[in-house]
Amino acid sequence: MGFLFGIGAASLLLAGAAMAAAVAALASGALELSLPGGTPLASTAVQAVLGLWAVTCLGAAGVFARLARQQLAVRRALRKPGPKGMILITQDTIREMAGVLLREELGLHKFRVDLRPMGGGLALQVLLRLPPGEELPALAERLQNLLAQEISAKTGLEVPEVRMIVEGTARPGR
Repeated sequence: MGFLFGIGAASLLLAGAAMAAAVAALASGALELSLPGGTPLASTAVQAVLGLWAVTCLGAAGVFARLARQQLAVRRALRKPGPKGMILITQDTIREMAGVLLREELGLHKFRVDLRPMGGGLALQVLLRLPPGEELPALAERLQNLLAQEISAKTGLEVPEVRMIVEGTARPGR
């Protein structure tokens, strides 16, 4: 289903681009339109209609692209059996959870959280800059334990690995 939404988004994007090109051609005088029988159409009215259609197609392409992305996220979601059926947890949800913990625990706003399925759970990889005044071994251990425990508690998924990658040091206030 996500593939079809992606094709729809691409088709609408191309249609919108073609209409925008037609509007540009009409505006430059490179294209003239007329009704059968030779009656010329008012260029401004045709440009307005084609422009409106172009905007509509581009907006619809955005909606279809978002739907395709959502379908892909659900397809790639981590699965956990629940008492009444399967529970799907998207990777974006887990990244958000980890991000909230990193912001609350360290006050960091620049970091990246990657994850990959691992057995029945997931492995996290966190790229960040060492905050001022923090000692790396203590910080890494604290964050590894915090992320593993909190994400496991909130999702029910095992977190057997939390890899910390420190990419330099952060400046105070950032």
